[in-house]
Parts: sequence; structure tokens; C-alpha cells
Amino acid sequence: MKLFSERYNYTKPSDVIIREQITPEIQNAICSCYDKLQDSLPKSGTYYENPYVDLEKYLWTNFLNQREGNFREGIRYHIVATLFLEDEHNPWYRKLDLVEFTVKYMYVFGQKSERHHRVFRLFVEQLNHEFERLNFAYRVVGTEIVEITSKEELTAIESSMHDSPTNIRTHLNKALELYARRPVGDYRNSIKESISAVEAYCREITGKNTLGKALDKLKDNGLVIPPMLKSAFEMLYAYTNQPDTGIRHALMDEEGTYTPASEEALFMLVSCSSFINYLNKKLK
Repeated sequence: MKLFSERYNYTKPSDVIIREQITPEIQNAICSCYDKLQDSLPKSGTYYENPYVDLEKYLWTNFLNQREGNFREGIRYHIVATLFLEDEHNPWYRKLDLVEFTVKYMYVFGQKSERHHRVFRLFVEQLNHEFERLNFAYRVVGTEIVEITSKEELTAIESSMHDSPTNIRTHLNKALELYARRPVGDYRNSIKESISAVEAYCREITGKNTLGKALDKLKDNGLVIPPMLKSAFEMLYAYTNQPDTGIRHALMDEEGTYTPASEEALFMLVSCSSFINYLNKKLK
């Protein structure tokens, strides 16, 4: 019988959380953001006074470092952004350079008026929405693209899956599968599976029926951890049991206003995986 990871084709976290590459899906999503930007930019006068053409010209001369006089060929202008993104010969990091270059340009553009600023903010929000939707390991913060999921974090998840017993590995695989669910991840239940992996691990060592009790008994089983670290995981466990989260128990908040985000789910998956790795090493 196939294991969970084989059934769902999730052999490792790097297949789910995309970094140091741009997949065709991510590339298409970024190009779509440029399409929407072109539609949303305020236009005045003729085609030759189009702000999107000004952006393309800026990329042509300042990013590609081409001669300004060659930007126009007859009555047509060069298409820069989307053609550069779609060119398979351009490395993924140069494509992100172009996106960041555009964001910085649009930030200056946004200083002209409130309307211009809304266009800038909308462009950034659309990029971040697509990055989150497609589990891309980067976000636009301010005017820069930053990595939110490092190689070390992915290694921590992979190590915990590889080195842990089957039941713990099943919880972590499920957390990853729920995080990656399309079109929107099930972040609430992903967090539940992440903390359940820690709970199952500690219960297996101590024989206690809850994570809180198991953490108290780790010392009796030869696992001495710093009090502050123990306290930190007790607080994380308490967070998953809050009545307004609906993570480990039914929602008690009638308004139902609290919804865990992808960042919280990823944080919990990385944190719980790292804690399991830590306990594994101490046991050895």
C-alpha cells in the first residue's frame, strides 16, 4: 500500500514551496499582474502619452540598458516586461530583478497623487496575492522582494519527515498537503496537523495524553530542554486551543472573524518540524 506522500505526490516540501525558480504558473501570474497594471494606469491624451509605455521605456533604458532611440520602431514600441519574463533564457532571479525594478518605479510614480498611489498599491497587492496563492517563497515588502521561506526552513521540514516515525510523518505530510491545497490552502487545519505532530511525538515518548502534560514529563524521559523553550511551545499549543481560532476545536467565536493566514501555517510547520528535529537529536 502506498504511503500518504506517494498517494498525494508530495515527496518533499521543496515540491510544494517554490524557491529559486519560477514555474510556468508563477510566470503566468506575474505577467497577468503586468496586464492588470497596464489596464489600471491612468491614461491621458494619445497612445504616445501612455504611462505604461513610459514604464516600458524606463525598463528598456534602465534595466535592459538599451539605447533610448531604439525603443520605438516605426509606430510601435518594444514590449519589455512580459517578454523578458517569458524568455526561458533569462534566469529566475533576473526576472525577479525586473519585477523589483518595476515596483521601485511604481513607488515613485505613486507619489504623484492618491490615485497614482492606489495603482502602485494594487500592483503590489496583486503580486503578493499570486505569490501566496502559488506558494512562492517570496513577497514584496516595501519596494523590495524578500525571501520568506529559506532553504534552511525547507531542510528542517524535510529532516523531520525523514527522521520521524510514520505517525508523526503522516501529520507533517498532511500539514504540508493542506497548506498547498488549491485554490486556497486550508491553513487552519494545516496548523492543527503541525501541532499534532509535536503532540504525537511527545506523547509517544512520555505516554501522556496531551502535549502540555507530555512537555512536563520530557525531563523524566531524559530530555532536558531549557524552561523558556518549553514555555514557548506551551504558548504555541495554547494558541491552537483558543476558542476563536477553531484550530484544534470547533469555533467558539460567533462572529468567526479569525482566520489563520498562510504565514501562520508556514510558521507553525517550520517551528514544529524544527522542534521535532531538536528532540530527535537530543534523544540520539
